[in-house]
Amino acid sequence: MEKQTLEEGSIKNLQEHVAYKIKERGFGDESLHERLLLLTEEVGELMRACRKASGMNVDQNKEIVNNIGEEIVDVINMLFAVAIKAGIDVEKEFRLKEEIIDKRTYARAKEK
Repeated sequence: MEKQTLEEGSIKNLQEHVAYKIKERGFGDESLHERLLLLTEEVGELMRACRKASGMNVDQNKEIVNNIGEEIVDVINMLFAVAIKAGIDVEKEFRLKEEIIDKRTYARAKEK
């Protein structure tokens, strides 16, 4: 398999874009707690969309949006919002974590 690399600045650019949009939309004063609460809410919406897509039982009286892609973007936006509030450089942390993960070895569990 050909080794892939992440283009320098690609995550940073996205984080800067989200930071700009947060200010533009008037959400700059949200606390870390509020952003974590919103992130949890967005993850719940993603889970509901996945449940609907998989055919799992859902409340027939509620309209559930089945746009998994849209919900993933909402989660990503809120993850960046949390990182911004916490002063985290996501690209830097991503690269550091990837170095750690690349050194690990994995074995598949044997099927029973």
